[in-house]
Amino acid sequence: MTDPGTQLHPDCLACQILAGTQTVPGGTIAENPWWVADHCVGPYGLGAVVIKTRTHRENLWDLSMAESASLGPFLQQMSEAIALAMGAERVYVGLWVDQPPYHVHFVLQPRYPDGHHPEELGLKGLELQVFRTLGKPPSQADMAAAAEQIRAVWRQRVAPPAKCES
Repeated sequence: MTDPGTQLHPDCLACQILAGTQTVPGGTIAENPWWVADHCVGPYGLGAVVIKTRTHRENLWDLSMAESASLGPFLQQMSEAIALAMGAERVYVGLWVDQPPYHVHFVLQPRYPDGHHPEELGLKGLELQVFRTLGKPPSQADMAAAAEQIRAVWRQRVAPPAKCES
């Protein structure tokens, strides 16, 4: 959960999700002290994940050194978890912060092997992204199930083991 001292913007969807005033199907998938991952709420495909800063940041150059240093490993961990959980052969990473109030976030979109989702016509790259954005978002139940699958893989592969208390 977000630290009470963390700067949030009241009109920002990412900040509202972090503050708990808006919800995302499946909830938080993974987090570290600087970044939070959850399923995209838009039409970006099943298994698409948003990674956002805990603190409202408008530009990459506004990131702290700790946020910057932790970004690469978190992107790597989440893209692997998405690929393994969803059976994706690629995970695209995009940064589009073009609608105020701005909040730095990355969208990780799985691309499935040909034939896995025939409705996507074998599209790749930008064409696939445009195709998906013109469609409907996945159902909330499907998003929640995908979030749970990705979370389970992330916990198995990345999350530190729980300490045993004797």
